[in-house]
Amino acid sequence: MNLQPDCNSPTARLTPLIALLVLAAGCHSPTAPPPPPVTPAAPQISCPAPVVVEGLSVISQTVTYPAPVTTNGTQPVTATCTPASNTVFQLGVTPVTCTAVDAIGRQATCRLSVTLRHRELALKRYVAFGDSMTAGENGRAINFVPVLDLPNAYPTQLQQFFAKRIPAQPDIVVINQGLGGERVTENSGRLKTVIDTQRPEVLLFLEGANDMLGGLTATDIAIGIRDSIRIARDRGVAYVFVSTVLPTAPQNCPPSGHCRGDVPTSLPIDINNRLRTLVPANGAHLVDPYTDFAGHLSTYVDLDGLHLTPAGNQALATAFWDRIVAVIPARQLTGGAPLTHH
Repeated sequence: MNLQPDCNSPTARLTPLIALLVLAAGCHSPTAPPPPPVTPAAPQISCPAPVVVEGLSVISQTVTYPAPVTTNGTQPVTATCTPASNTVFQLGVTPVTCTAVDAIGRQATCRLSVTLRHRELALKRYVAFGDSMTAGENGRAINFVPVLDLPNAYPTQLQQFFAKRIPAQPDIVVINQGLGGERVTENSGRLKTVIDTQRPEVLLFLEGANDMLGGLTATDIAIGIRDSIRIARDRGVAYVFVSTVLPTAPQNCPPSGHCRGDVPTSLPIDINNRLRTLVPANGAHLVDPYTDFAGHLSTYVDLDGLHLTPAGNQALATAFWDRIVAVIPARQLTGGAPLTHH
């Protein structure tokens, strides 16, 4: 027989006196259920300050920035940023978005920016001197008249590099002084006139193709380039950049086309071997795209086997650009210390 009082019976709740007697007999109130768990507040995320990298001499660089800080949220809380820290960023301003996600899928975001600025150059006036390759002729012709593709000429592309990569210096100018058919062994009069009238701080020089086509020797062409360097230096040009002569590609010529690239393969190699010593010995800076061109003849050289395609002009502009930013000193930035040479 069960003598334990039933705490839930109606009798036990008839009167306070009966309730007291039942309680005294060992009846207890039921245990209250535990309170529901408290859900943490939604996650929050705070991004680091914007990152600015000054004085680059390249067009991209790996950048590391601090991790964002997260608070609240149901653990674990995961934070990711795009583009991620310790990855390659390009020149200019790149927005970065960071997102925090907690264990139950709630999100929060914040943003920062990574800015890369190119080093500013001390010299701003550049003259590109040369023959039809500099002028912008391609390997096509209309009624036997050469086509001048000035928008794709290497000086035009180089000007665009300056505009896009050093936007803080919009006054840098590249002046195209190419002349079709000119020989390096016969250019002294025009070169002096161009320097005297244009007053370049920097001379970009590429000639010798017409001399090769005319049957001149490697020695004659190298001497002509040496004399051009001396003319420029004697007339006060601060920096002279001389390109190696480019390889020809007669294999690119169609059977019915006018092929101008039929010169001995050894001739440009012989000229360039001389230039690699001669150019620095005369106070100039060598630009050497020959190997790159030799590996891309089908895409860099046009249908006459001599002149350049748009891709070839871009490769040539890139070769000049790389040497320019490696050699030309940086200018004094307002309110800051001068940047060092690369």
